[in-house]
Amino acid sequence: MPDQPRDVDAQRVHHALAVPSRRRLMTLLREADGLLGVADMAAATGLSVATVRHHLAALAEAGLVTATASAGPGRGRPRLRYAATWPDPQGEPADSAFRELARALAEAVGGGPGASREAGLDWGRRLAGSGPAAERVFAAAARMGFAPRAAPGPDPGTRRLLLEACPYRELARARPEVVCAVHQGVLDGLLEADATTVRLLPFIGPDLCALDLRST
Repeated sequence: MPDQPRDVDAQRVHHALAVPSRRRLMTLLREADGLLGVADMAAATGLSVATVRHHLAALAEAGLVTATASAGPGRGRPRLRYAATWPDPQGEPADSAFRELARALAEAVGGGPGASREAGLDWGRRLAGSGPAAERVFAAAARMGFAPRAAPGPDPGTRRLLLEACPYRELARARPEVVCAVHQGVLDGLLEADATTVRLLPFIGPDLCALDLRST
């Protein structure tokens, strides 16, 4: 079995996924272009909203899903929307090819950050999907194992995501001019068709990176 994110405990994962309805929810989240709300998942599975919330709580406790608040139409509390934090606990991670790409670039690319960014663009284009830009970035980061969470931005026009579990951190520390440039390229490709820019801020803490999103 491939390495799991450090916040995923094997026993909790096994217990959480022993329920078929939770496996259905995980499949929905893994295959979604962006984040999904509780009502979306209830409609897709035929489960009640209360049951979906119960299952999501168990999946979140196992480290398999993450949530971010998203303002809904009208007034009221922001609604939680969810993404899978691990593509498939029983199989090959969906980002395994990207891991290999990052490793190969760190070992072989001699063209500097510009060439590394270009190498990440195509991967980002494949992840582009549809929906709000910030939600797609959050979902893509979660799927790739970065454990994102929303945080206050440096100014009112900037949305910030903190990346607390970079699966490439050892490689990035050794060759940040390559690996972090690849990640910036992935982000640029992901939002290429959007009026939104995204900036990667590597290692703002010992094991912490950030993304700043701004509408143009």
